[in-house]
Parts: sequence; C-alpha cells; structure tokens
Amino acid sequence: MKTMAISLFATALCLAQIPSGNSGAPSKTVSACASQPEHKTGAQQTIPTGAIQVEPYIYRYTDSAGETCLYRQTPFGIYKWAEDASAPAAQPVNNQRKSPVAVTDLGDSFRFERLTPFGKWTWTRKKTELNKDEKALVETQTAPSAPAAISVEKPAESR
Repeated sequence: MKTMAISLFATALCLAQIPSGNSGAPSKTVSACASQPEHKTGAQQTIPTGAIQVEPYIYRYTDSAGETCLYRQTPFGIYKWAEDASAPAAQPVNNQRKSPVAVTDLGDSFRFERLTPFGKWTWTRKKTELNKDEKALVETQTAPSAPAAISVEKPAESR
C-alpha cells in the first residue's frame, strides 16, 4: 500500500511539471534579433563570420540592417538575443592577464603565493627542483626589464 501511494505521489509530481496548453516549442520571432533568447541546435544556426568575441564563448554581430545581436556558444547549441542598448558595451577580450601567482626569490629557492577562494596558498621550491610550470612562472615574473642607465663618475683628481 505504501509503495502504491509513493508511486502515485511521484506520478503527480511529474505531471505537475508538464506545462498545459503549450507544446514547449520556442516561439517564432519577427525581428532578426528577438528580445527573448532564441535557441537552435548547432547544425541549424552558427555564429556569423564577422562576429567579434567580447567574452569567452560570447560574440557580438551587427547585421546590415544595423541590429546588434549577441551569440552564446554552449554545449547544447547557439543562443542568440538582441543586445540591450541601455547596457554598457562589453570590452573585447584581453588575453594578457596578470599572473595569479606571485613569485619571490629567496636566494637558493623561490616562494610562490596564489590567492584561492579558501585563502592564500603558499609553497617554496628549491631552484634545482622547479617543474616546468614553476619555471614558466619564474620566467614571467622575473623577466628583465629595460636596463637602467648607469652613470659612472670618475673620482676627482687629487693635486
């Protein structure tokens, strides 16, 4: 009896999730860029060739009519929506980022510090035991800057 009651309850919950009177199909839009997000599978819709990447997996495209659309590439397909004119424009992606690891030279070893969501993570490694990732961090952190002008003064002649 308990099994039957649980089965009926689970069936009622599943049926409550199905929308009534709507087949679940996306609505058709009149404009090229709809205000509501439009989803199509990757085979039906692609990101236009002139689109500019503004964030990872997000592209902006302005068509010949002057309408600006945003495209998001997801594992489930491409989403397309009209750009909100009141929102500030996103800046293009800058691939030059500051290293998340701070490197300090301690003489015979290096101290590495990285901020994580759980706090600061610090480790030290001898210069002879660095792995390839740590060597790359050291090279980027300790890259030689432009040489400073060195002024050499001659000592005054004694008479």
